[in-house]
Amino acid sequence: MNNDANAPQKARIGLALSGGGVRAAVFHLGVLKRLADERLLESVSAISTVSGGSLLMAAIVSRADMGWPSSRRFADEIYPSLRTLLTSVDLFSFSAIGWAGLRRLNVRLLKERAVVLAELLETRWGVSGRVCDLPDAPVWMINATCIETGKNWRFQKREMGDWSFGKHYSPEVPLSVAAAASAAVPYAIGAMPLTLPAEGWWGTDPATNKTAGRKQPLWRTVRLWDGGAYENLGLEPLYKPGRELINCDFLVCSDASGPLKPPGRSAVGALLRGHLAGPRLFDIASDQIRSLRSRMLVADLTSGRIAGVLVRMGNSVRGLDVKADKTRPLGFYDRVQPDAEPSVAIEYPTDLKSLSAADFDRLARHGFEAADTTMTTYATAAFPQSLRWSETA
Repeated sequence: MNNDANAPQKARIGLALSGGGVRAAVFHLGVLKRLADERLLESVSAISTVSGGSLLMAAIVSRADMGWPSSRRFADEIYPSLRTLLTSVDLFSFSAIGWAGLRRLNVRLLKERAVVLAELLETRWGVSGRVCDLPDAPVWMINATCIETGKNWRFQKREMGDWSFGKHYSPEVPLSVAAAASAAVPYAIGAMPLTLPAEGWWGTDPATNKTAGRKQPLWRTVRLWDGGAYENLGLEPLYKPGRELINCDFLVCSDASGPLKPPGRSAVGALLRGHLAGPRLFDIASDQIRSLRSRMLVADLTSGRIAGVLVRMGNSVRGLDVKADKTRPLGFYDRVQPDAEPSVAIEYPTDLKSLSAADFDRLARHGFEAADTTMTTYATAAFPQSLRWSETA
Protein backbone atom coordinates (compact mmCIF):
# COMPACT_ATOMS: atom_id res chain seq x y z
CA MET A 1 0.00 0.00 0.00
CA ASN A 2 1.03 3.60 -0.50
CA ASN A 3 3.71 4.98 1.83
CA ASP A 4 3.89 8.43 0.23
CA ALA A 5 0.44 9.82 0.96
CA ASN A 6 0.09 13.48 1.81
CA ALA A 7 -0.45 14.29 5.47
CA PRO A 8 -4.15 13.69 6.14
CA GLN A 9 -4.51 17.10 7.78
CA LYS A 10 -3.95 18.59 4.32
CA ALA A 11 -5.47 15.86 2.18
CA ARG A 12 -9.14 15.30 1.44
CA ILE A 13 -10.11 11.93 2.91
CA GLY A 14 -12.57 9.67 1.14
CA LEU A 15 -14.39 6.93 3.06
CA ALA A 16 -15.77 3.75 1.50
CA LEU A 17 -17.85 1.84 4.06
CA SER A 18 -18.84 -1.69 3.10
CA GLY A 19 -21.96 -3.70 3.76
CA GLY A 20 -22.32 -6.36 6.44
CA GLY A 21 -25.32 -5.46 8.60
CA VAL A 22 -24.85 -4.27 12.18
CA ARG A 23 -21.48 -6.08 12.29
CA ALA A 24 -20.20 -3.73 9.60
CA ALA A 25 -21.81 -0.66 11.17
CA VAL A 26 -19.96 -1.19 14.46
CA PHE A 27 -16.63 -2.03 12.78
CA HIS A 28 -16.95 1.19 10.76
CA LEU A 29 -17.68 3.10 13.97
CA GLY A 30 -14.31 1.91 15.26
CA VAL A 31 -12.58 3.10 12.08
CA LEU A 32 -14.30 6.49 12.39
CA LYS A 33 -13.28 6.68 16.05
CA ARG A 34 -9.65 6.21 15.03
CA LEU A 35 -9.94 9.12 12.60
CA ALA A 36 -11.82 11.23 15.14
CA ASP A 37 -9.13 10.64 17.78
CA GLU A 38 -6.69 12.32 15.40
CA ARG A 39 -9.21 15.10 14.62
CA LEU A 40 -9.53 14.00 11.01
CA LEU A 41 -13.29 13.80 10.47
CA GLU A 42 -13.05 17.46 9.45
CA SER A 43 -10.87 16.35 6.50
CA VAL A 44 -13.46 13.92 5.09
CA SER A 45 -14.62 15.19 1.69
CA ALA A 46 -16.54 12.21 0.29
CA ILE A 47 -18.27 9.13 1.68
CA SER A 48 -19.54 6.13 -0.28
CA THR A 49 -21.61 3.53 1.55
CA VAL A 50 -23.27 0.19 0.98
CA SER A 51 -25.89 -1.60 3.10
CA GLY A 52 -24.66 -1.65 6.72
CA GLY A 53 -22.43 1.34 5.98
CA SER A 54 -25.46 3.25 4.67
CA LEU A 55 -27.54 2.39 7.74
CA LEU A 56 -24.74 3.64 9.99
CA MET A 57 -24.34 6.92 8.10
CA ALA A 58 -28.11 7.51 8.16
CA ALA A 59 -28.03 7.14 11.94
CA ILE A 60 -25.00 9.44 12.26
CA VAL A 61 -26.31 12.34 10.17
CA SER A 62 -29.75 12.09 11.77
CA ARG A 63 -28.12 12.54 15.18
CA ALA A 64 -25.92 15.34 13.87
CA ASP A 65 -28.85 17.53 12.75
CA MET A 66 -28.54 16.37 9.13
CA GLY A 67 -24.86 17.26 9.08
CA TRP A 68 -21.46 15.64 9.42
CA PRO A 69 -20.17 15.78 13.00
CA SER A 70 -16.88 17.26 14.06
CA SER A 71 -14.35 14.87 15.55
CA ARG A 72 -15.12 16.19 19.02
CA ARG A 73 -18.89 15.85 18.60
CA PHE A 74 -18.48 12.35 17.22
CA ALA A 75 -16.41 11.28 20.23
CA ASP A 76 -18.48 13.06 22.88
CA GLU A 77 -22.00 12.60 21.53
CA ILE A 78 -22.48 10.48 18.41
CA TYR A 79 -20.39 7.43 19.30
CA PRO A 80 -21.84 7.03 22.83
CA SER A 81 -25.37 7.56 21.49
CA LEU A 82 -24.94 4.87 18.83
CA ARG A 83 -23.35 2.49 21.32
CA THR A 84 -26.46 2.81 23.46
CA LEU A 85 -28.74 2.36 20.44
CA LEU A 86 -26.97 -0.63 18.94
CA THR A 87 -26.75 -2.48 22.25
CA SER A 88 -30.41 -2.02 23.12
CA VAL A 89 -32.57 -1.77 19.99
CA ASP A 90 -33.16 -4.41 17.31
CA LEU A 91 -33.73 -2.81 13.92
CA PHE A 92 -35.30 -5.71 12.01
CA SER A 93 -36.21 -8.88 13.88
CA PHE A 94 -39.24 -10.57 15.36
CA SER A 95 -38.74 -8.73 18.64
CA ALA A 96 -38.50 -5.43 16.76
CA ILE A 97 -41.79 -6.05 14.99
CA GLY A 98 -43.63 -7.95 17.73
CA TRP A 99 -46.98 -9.72 17.58
CA ALA A 100 -48.84 -6.44 17.19
CA GLY A 101 -46.57 -5.53 14.31
CA LEU A 102 -47.13 -8.89 12.67
CA ARG A 103 -50.88 -8.34 12.79
CA ARG A 104 -50.57 -4.74 11.57
CA LEU A 105 -48.03 -5.32 8.81
CA ASN A 106 -49.41 -8.69 7.80
CA VAL A 107 -48.99 -9.18 4.03
CA ARG A 108 -46.50 -6.30 3.83
CA LEU A 109 -43.92 -8.48 5.60
CA LEU A 110 -44.23 -10.92 2.73
CA LYS A 111 -44.16 -8.40 -0.11
CA GLU A 112 -42.75 -5.09 1.16
CA ARG A 113 -40.05 -5.85 3.72
CA ALA A 114 -37.79 -3.11 2.36
CA VAL A 115 -40.55 -0.56 2.92
CA VAL A 116 -41.02 -1.92 6.44
CA LEU A 117 -37.26 -1.59 7.02
CA ALA A 118 -37.44 2.09 6.04
CA GLU A 119 -40.26 2.62 8.55
CA LEU A 120 -38.29 0.84 11.27
CA LEU A 121 -35.26 3.03 10.56
CA GLU A 122 -37.43 6.03 11.39
CA THR A 123 -39.24 4.64 14.43
CA ARG A 124 -36.47 2.56 16.01
CA TRP A 125 -33.23 4.24 14.92
CA GLY A 126 -34.49 7.81 14.64
CA VAL A 127 -33.48 8.27 11.00
CA SER A 128 -35.09 11.43 9.62
CA GLY A 129 -34.96 13.95 6.81
CA ARG A 130 -34.65 13.62 3.06
CA VAL A 131 -31.72 12.93 0.78
CA CYS A 132 -31.90 16.52 -0.46
CA ASP A 133 -31.46 17.71 3.16
CA LEU A 134 -27.99 16.16 3.43
CA PRO A 135 -25.01 18.48 3.95
CA ASP A 136 -23.08 19.88 1.00
CA ALA A 137 -19.89 18.47 2.47
CA PRO A 138 -18.80 15.81 2.73
CA VAL A 139 -20.52 14.44 -0.35
CA TRP A 140 -22.31 11.25 0.70
CA MET A 141 -23.17 8.67 -1.97
CA ILE A 142 -25.63 5.94 -0.97
CA ASN A 143 -25.24 2.89 -3.22
CA ALA A 144 -28.02 0.55 -4.30
CA THR A 145 -28.53 -1.73 -7.32
CA CYS A 146 -31.26 -1.07 -9.87
CA ILE A 147 -32.90 -4.34 -10.92
CA GLU A 148 -34.24 -2.84 -14.15
CA THR A 149 -30.85 -1.63 -15.45
CA GLY A 150 -28.45 -3.80 -13.46
CA LYS A 151 -26.42 -0.67 -12.66
CA ASN A 152 -25.18 1.09 -9.54
CA TRP A 153 -28.04 3.38 -8.51
CA ARG A 154 -26.87 6.21 -6.25
CA PHE A 155 -28.56 8.70 -3.98
CA GLN A 156 -26.83 11.92 -3.00
CA LYS A 157 -27.90 15.42 -2.04
CA ARG A 158 -28.41 16.76 -5.54
CA GLU A 159 -28.93 13.70 -7.70
CA MET A 160 -30.20 10.15 -7.90
CA GLY A 161 -30.18 7.49 -10.60
CA ASP A 162 -27.65 5.61 -12.69
CA TRP A 163 -25.94 6.36 -15.97
CA SER A 164 -28.14 3.94 -17.92
CA PHE A 165 -31.53 4.99 -16.51
CA GLY A 166 -30.70 8.68 -16.24
CA LYS A 167 -30.31 11.10 -13.34
CA HIS A 168 -32.70 13.37 -11.49
CA TYR A 169 -31.26 16.40 -9.76
CA SER A 170 -33.94 16.98 -7.11
CA PRO A 171 -34.05 13.76 -5.06
CA GLU A 172 -36.88 14.38 -2.59
CA VAL A 173 -36.59 10.86 -1.22
CA PRO A 174 -36.72 10.10 2.53
CA LEU A 175 -33.28 9.24 3.86
CA SER A 176 -34.79 6.15 5.47
CA VAL A 177 -35.92 4.89 2.05
CA ALA A 178 -32.51 5.47 0.44
CA ALA A 179 -30.68 3.73 3.29
CA ALA A 180 -33.15 0.83 3.33
CA ALA A 181 -32.78 0.41 -0.44
CA SER A 182 -29.00 0.24 0.00
CA ALA A 183 -29.51 -2.52 2.59
CA ALA A 184 -32.27 -4.44 0.79
CA VAL A 185 -30.57 -7.85 0.67
CA PRO A 186 -32.08 -9.85 -2.22
CA TYR A 187 -34.92 -12.12 -1.07
CA ALA A 188 -34.08 -11.70 2.63
CA ILE A 189 -35.34 -8.10 2.66
CA GLY A 190 -36.35 -7.91 -0.99
CA ALA A 191 -36.39 -4.99 -3.39
CA MET A 192 -37.35 -1.44 -2.46
CA PRO A 193 -39.97 -0.10 -4.92
CA LEU A 194 -39.25 3.55 -5.71
CA THR A 195 -41.87 5.63 -7.53
CA LEU A 196 -40.12 8.22 -9.67
CA PRO A 197 -40.98 11.71 -10.93
CA ALA A 198 -42.27 11.67 -14.50
CA GLU A 199 -40.17 14.66 -15.55
CA GLY A 200 -36.77 16.13 -14.84
CA TRP A 201 -34.56 13.25 -15.94
CA TRP A 202 -31.28 13.72 -17.77
CA GLY A 203 -28.98 11.38 -19.61
CA THR A 204 -25.30 11.22 -18.71
CA ASP A 205 -22.15 10.36 -20.60
CA PRO A 206 -20.82 7.18 -18.90
CA ALA A 207 -17.23 8.11 -19.76
CA THR A 208 -17.29 11.62 -18.30
CA ASN A 209 -20.40 11.53 -16.06
CA LYS A 210 -21.44 14.84 -17.62
CA THR A 211 -25.07 15.69 -18.34
CA ALA A 212 -25.86 14.79 -21.94
CA GLY A 213 -29.47 15.93 -22.47
CA ARG A 214 -33.02 15.34 -21.33
CA LYS A 215 -34.19 11.77 -21.04
CA GLN A 216 -37.62 10.19 -20.68
CA PRO A 217 -37.60 7.44 -18.05
CA LEU A 218 -38.54 3.97 -19.28
CA TRP A 219 -40.22 3.12 -15.96
CA ARG A 220 -42.18 5.16 -13.43
CA THR A 221 -41.17 2.75 -10.68
CA VAL A 222 -37.84 1.00 -10.22
CA ARG A 223 -36.88 -1.77 -7.82
CA LEU A 224 -33.71 -1.29 -5.85
CA TRP A 225 -31.64 -4.00 -4.23
CA ASP A 226 -28.78 -3.92 -1.76
CA GLY A 227 -25.77 -2.06 -3.14
CA GLY A 228 -23.75 -5.20 -2.45
CA ALA A 229 -25.46 -6.91 -5.38
CA TYR A 230 -23.38 -4.60 -7.55
CA GLU A 231 -20.28 -4.09 -5.37
CA ASN A 232 -20.13 -4.44 -1.59
CA LEU A 233 -17.15 -2.20 -0.85
CA GLY A 234 -18.66 1.06 -2.10
CA LEU A 235 -15.50 1.84 -4.06
CA GLU A 236 -16.84 2.83 -7.47
CA PRO A 237 -17.92 6.42 -6.68
CA LEU A 238 -14.43 7.16 -5.31
CA TYR A 239 -12.08 4.87 -7.19
CA LYS A 240 -11.71 3.51 -10.72
CA PRO A 241 -8.88 0.98 -11.24
CA GLY A 242 -5.85 2.56 -12.84
CA ARG A 243 -7.13 6.12 -12.41
CA GLU A 244 -6.86 8.93 -9.89
CA LEU A 245 -9.17 9.06 -6.88
CA ILE A 246 -12.47 10.90 -7.25
CA ASN A 247 -13.38 13.75 -4.86
CA CYS A 248 -10.60 12.83 -2.44
CA ASP A 249 -6.81 12.58 -2.11
CA PHE A 250 -6.56 9.75 0.43
CA LEU A 251 -8.92 6.75 0.46
CA VAL A 252 -9.86 4.75 3.55
CA CYS A 253 -11.79 1.65 2.48
CA SER A 254 -13.31 -0.13 5.48
CA ASP A 255 -14.19 -3.71 4.53
CA ALA A 256 -16.35 -5.48 7.10
CA SER A 257 -17.72 -8.07 4.69
CA GLY A 258 -18.14 -11.48 6.25
CA PRO A 259 -16.50 -14.65 4.89
CA LEU A 260 -18.32 -16.87 2.41
CA LYS A 261 -19.84 -19.54 4.62
CA PRO A 262 -21.23 -22.99 3.78
CA PRO A 263 -24.85 -23.09 2.58
CA GLY A 264 -27.33 -22.73 5.39
CA ARG A 265 -30.97 -21.90 5.88
CA SER A 266 -33.12 -20.31 3.20
CA ALA A 267 -33.27 -16.51 3.08
CA VAL A 268 -36.72 -16.48 4.68
CA GLY A 269 -35.76 -19.08 7.30
CA ALA A 270 -32.70 -17.06 8.27
CA LEU A 271 -34.77 -13.87 8.44
CA LEU A 272 -37.13 -15.45 10.95
CA ARG A 273 -34.06 -15.93 13.18
CA GLY A 274 -33.04 -12.31 12.63
CA HIS A 275 -30.22 -13.03 10.15
CA LEU A 276 -29.83 -11.65 6.63
CA ALA A 277 -28.98 -14.44 4.20
CA GLY A 278 -29.16 -13.83 0.47
CA PRO A 279 -29.43 -16.54 -2.18
CA ARG A 280 -26.32 -18.71 -2.45
CA LEU A 281 -25.63 -17.44 -5.98
CA PHE A 282 -25.73 -13.85 -4.71
CA ASP A 283 -23.29 -14.66 -1.90
CA ILE A 284 -20.84 -16.37 -4.27
CA ALA A 285 -20.96 -13.57 -6.85
CA SER A 286 -20.64 -10.88 -4.18
CA ASP A 287 -17.62 -12.61 -2.63
CA GLN A 288 -15.87 -12.90 -6.00
CA ILE A 289 -16.58 -9.28 -6.94
CA ARG A 290 -15.23 -8.12 -3.58
CA SER A 291 -12.07 -10.20 -4.05
CA LEU A 292 -11.46 -8.78 -7.52
CA ARG A 293 -12.09 -5.20 -6.43
CA SER A 294 -9.81 -5.64 -3.42
CA ARG A 295 -6.97 -6.98 -5.57
CA MET A 296 -7.24 -4.07 -8.00
CA LEU A 297 -7.32 -1.57 -5.14
CA VAL A 298 -4.32 -3.11 -3.39
CA ALA A 299 -2.40 -3.16 -6.68
CA ASP A 300 -2.97 0.57 -7.21
CA LEU A 301 -2.13 1.32 -3.57
CA THR A 302 1.06 -0.75 -3.70
CA SER A 303 2.21 0.81 -6.96
CA GLY A 304 1.71 4.30 -5.56
CA ARG A 305 -0.86 5.22 -8.19
CA ILE A 306 -3.27 6.30 -5.46
CA ALA A 307 -2.93 7.10 -1.75
CA GLY A 308 -4.90 5.26 0.88
CA VAL A 309 -5.47 2.06 2.81
CA LEU A 310 -7.72 -0.98 2.78
CA VAL A 311 -8.82 -1.78 6.35
CA ARG A 312 -10.04 -5.37 6.54
CA MET A 313 -12.01 -7.06 9.26
CA GLY A 314 -10.61 -10.33 10.61
CA ASN A 315 -6.92 -9.41 10.79
CA SER A 316 -5.29 -9.16 14.23
CA VAL A 317 -2.70 -6.48 14.94
CA ARG A 318 0.00 -9.15 15.24
CA GLY A 319 -1.17 -10.78 12.01
CA LEU A 320 -0.93 -7.49 10.14
CA ASP A 321 2.54 -6.88 11.56
CA VAL A 322 3.76 -10.36 10.58
CA LYS A 323 2.50 -9.83 7.03
CA ALA A 324 4.31 -6.48 6.84
CA ASP A 325 7.43 -7.86 8.57
CA LYS A 326 7.07 -5.13 11.18
CA THR A 327 8.75 -5.28 14.58
CA ARG A 328 7.03 -3.73 17.59
CA PRO A 329 8.49 -2.67 20.97
CA LEU A 330 8.43 -5.17 23.81
CA GLY A 331 4.99 -5.24 25.43
CA PHE A 332 3.17 -3.56 22.53
CA TYR A 333 0.79 -6.48 21.98
CA ASP A 334 -0.21 -6.42 25.65
CA ARG A 335 -2.30 -3.31 24.97
CA VAL A 336 -4.16 -4.48 21.85
CA GLN A 337 -6.86 -7.10 21.35
CA PRO A 338 -5.72 -10.71 21.76
CA ASP A 339 -5.11 -12.48 18.45
CA ALA A 340 -8.32 -14.51 18.71
CA GLU A 341 -10.66 -11.52 19.01
CA PRO A 342 -10.71 -10.46 15.32
CA SER A 343 -11.48 -14.05 14.30
CA VAL A 344 -14.46 -14.00 16.67
CA ALA A 345 -15.55 -10.59 15.35
CA ILE A 346 -15.66 -11.57 11.68
CA GLU A 347 -17.87 -14.57 12.48
CA TYR A 348 -20.54 -12.31 13.96
CA PRO A 349 -23.67 -12.87 11.85
CA THR A 350 -24.89 -10.44 9.23
CA ASP A 351 -28.10 -9.19 10.81
CA LEU A 352 -29.95 -6.10 12.00
CA LYS A 353 -30.25 -7.04 15.67
CA SER A 354 -28.79 -5.36 18.72
CA LEU A 355 -25.49 -6.59 20.17
CA SER A 356 -24.34 -7.18 23.69
CA ALA A 357 -22.09 -4.47 25.10
CA ALA A 358 -19.17 -6.91 24.96
CA ASP A 359 -19.78 -7.72 21.28
CA PHE A 360 -20.14 -4.04 20.41
CA ASP A 361 -16.86 -3.17 22.10
CA ARG A 362 -15.10 -6.13 20.47
CA LEU A 363 -16.21 -5.08 16.97
CA ALA A 364 -15.59 -1.36 17.47
CA ARG A 365 -12.17 -1.92 19.02
CA HIS A 366 -11.28 -4.27 16.18
CA GLY A 367 -12.20 -1.56 13.66
CA PHE A 368 -10.15 1.02 15.55
CA GLU A 369 -7.05 -1.17 15.88
CA ALA A 370 -7.25 -2.57 12.35
CA ALA A 371 -7.41 0.99 11.03
CA ASP A 372 -4.60 2.17 13.29
CA THR A 373 -2.27 -0.69 12.38
CA THR A 374 -3.02 -0.53 8.65
CA MET A 375 -2.61 3.23 8.44
CA THR A 376 0.56 3.46 10.53
CA THR A 377 2.11 0.56 8.58
CA TYR A 378 1.15 1.34 4.99
CA ALA A 379 0.62 5.12 5.11
CA THR A 380 3.34 6.04 7.58
CA ALA A 381 3.89 9.53 6.18
CA ALA A 382 0.24 10.34 6.82
CA PHE A 383 -0.10 8.39 10.08
CA PRO A 384 3.29 8.25 11.81
CA GLN A 385 1.98 7.60 15.33
CA SER A 386 -0.04 4.66 16.60
CA LEU A 387 -2.95 5.61 18.85
CA ARG A 388 -4.24 3.54 21.71
CA TRP A 389 -7.85 2.38 21.99
CA SER A 390 -9.82 3.95 24.81
CA GLU A 391 -13.51 3.95 25.68
CA THR A 392 -13.49 7.76 25.63
CA ALA A 393 -11.70 10.21 23.36
